[in-house]
Amino acid sequence: MNDAQLVAEAPAVPLPHRLELGALATLFWLTLRQHVRGRRLLVLGFLYLLPLGLVLLVRSVESHFQAADAELGILLMLIPHTLVPLTALLYATGMIHDEIEEQTLTYLLVRPLPKWGIYLTKLLATMLLTMVIATLLTTLTYVAVFWSEPNLWGDIVPHRALAVSGITCLALVAYCSLFGCLSFLTRWPLVVGIGYTALFEGLLANIDFAIRRLTINYYFRVLIQEWVGKTVPEWNLHPDDTPTARSCVLILLGGSLVATALAMVIFTTREFRVKTPEGS
Repeated sequence: MNDAQLVAEAPAVPLPHRLELGALATLFWLTLRQHVRGRRLLVLGFLYLLPLGLVLLVRSVESHFQAADAELGILLMLIPHTLVPLTALLYATGMIHDEIEEQTLTYLLVRPLPKWGIYLTKLLATMLLTMVIATLLTTLTYVAVFWSEPNLWGDIVPHRALAVSGITCLALVAYCSLFGCLSFLTRWPLVVGIGYTALFEGLLANIDFAIRRLTINYYFRVLIQEWVGKTVPEWNLHPDDTPTARSCVLILLGGSLVATALAMVIFTTREFRVKTPEGS
């Protein structure tokens, strides 16, 4: 019996799907590199710079610039309600889909790593990048809005901007977990994600009914009211009916854990058809 026959008859030995921290760290770094080099970063950078440019334009033509109005309209409405969910949607739905389209998912699945570890690592890298983007550009916009204020570096940047950035990061964790899970539940995650953002986060969050407690925007607004001290009448938040800040944080993190766990189960149990150069 030759060596080829021995190899053919040898029993298959499964790869040990254990946690290899070094391999996961490499995957984490590679995911960050993929996100940074992609066109999404350029598009989102441009979109985030639009509010900053708008602030600078208004400041240059208005002799009485109202910083409080600009903060409400841009930093507490436009960025968290539009740009933040869009950022999470574009990156979270592309974590696995991009690997399939680029025919690189096979290389990840043959590694001696658990599939749930692969998904969790890519999700954490995505969360980190989106949080850095949102924090940096939110802080820059705060500086532009309150540039002429005497307490810019004494209170606005180290306290107000930091608080809003932290709440935004919490929202991003929830959005990334939700949209990452959504990418396994529908063939059109971008379309469904945009519809969800417009209907639930945009419409239902503004209706004073219990259903708005299912939206991320609701808890974002409660935390803004609790931690930043900014009360917006249009939000219809009544102190007697709103949850505490601690409850908001636990709900957002708890919902993120549930969505992440569901996504990991789906990714672990699902068989993925990967494109080959021959198109098979």
